[in-house]
Amino acid sequence: MMTAPADIERYRRRRRRRQLWLTGAALLLACTALVAMTTGAISVSPHDFFGLFREAPAGLAARVIWYVRLPRLVGAILGGAGFAVAGMVLQAILRNPLASPSTLGISQGAAFGAALGIMLLSLNDATAGSQGAQLSRCPALVSLLAFGCSLATTACIVGLAALRRAGREAIVLAGVALGAFFMAGTTVIQYFADETQLAAIVRWSFGDVGRATWPELRVIAVVVAAGTGYFFFQSLWFNALLAGGEVARSLGVAVSRLRLCGMVVAAMMTAVIVTFFGVISFIGLVAPHMARLLVGEDARTLLPLTALIGAVLLLGADLLGRLILAPVVLPAGVVTAFMGTPVFLLLLFGGRGSWR
Repeated sequence: MMTAPADIERYRRRRRRRQLWLTGAALLLACTALVAMTTGAISVSPHDFFGLFREAPAGLAARVIWYVRLPRLVGAILGGAGFAVAGMVLQAILRNPLASPSTLGISQGAAFGAALGIMLLSLNDATAGSQGAQLSRCPALVSLLAFGCSLATTACIVGLAALRRAGREAIVLAGVALGAFFMAGTTVIQYFADETQLAAIVRWSFGDVGRATWPELRVIAVVVAAGTGYFFFQSLWFNALLAGGEVARSLGVAVSRLRLCGMVVAAMMTAVIVTFFGVISFIGLVAPHMARLLVGEDARTLLPLTALIGAVLLLGADLLGRLILAPVVLPAGVVTAFMGTPVFLLLLFGGRGSWR
């Protein structure tokens, strides 16, 4: 059966439009990154910034770029892309627009683990003069507990997903319940903590992309790249899954295994990012819907655009947090919480039929 010329032309226009959106998102990310690197308490001109890559860094401005702003930039891009891709996959697997790492309780589980670690490790050392110094005494153990609790939450969600009688709505509601449980546990820990421990717990719970060091950023980069690559190579199967489980099975898709592996990988990405950055909400919920409104449901285009939009959102939130009350720096998690609510409501009530 031959394809009509009108159908071919329509396909080409749709493909060009998707490529334009991808290019535009990449350019927007590049421009936002340039502004983030050159704006702050110490201003750096674009000419001087690009000059740093042609010669050895020297001077205060160069040290600020290489050791302060560049790690924040890399962290925001990796964290935003990872949260967004994880949210997109969870929404596709559960076929629920409200699915995201935060609504499934994974982020709250990591926050509980970190609070428990700070409390049990007795970080109230009299020789430590600040919350940051106290938290830095045992960062590996605190991160390990946060990671373990987030994986425990993931195991509960995956276990529910494996049950035949647990529908997609039940899984999301179970995630909300688990999130509420861990938030209650964190509140109990804060109630019994002393002032120093409480300050450290609150500081960690505010998501901050400038917290991770270069070794930790390398770990995040490996996990996000591996998870995103896995989802990209499985994009055709995810497209089939969107048509329904029965349709996907008729096309030869191992639906149960795809859902299980997808949830595990998405949760692992989220757990690693939250472990090092803290709780950052709404990126995994909003970014996939913004991309879906622009390019539709095709995962081959939706996934890279979602990653780019997530990176732009988190990088923009971090930049806004550094500028809005300068010289005071608001954590990116606080900014995304304020920005995410109106954006999500706008998408919810102003979107097209893909939301229903």
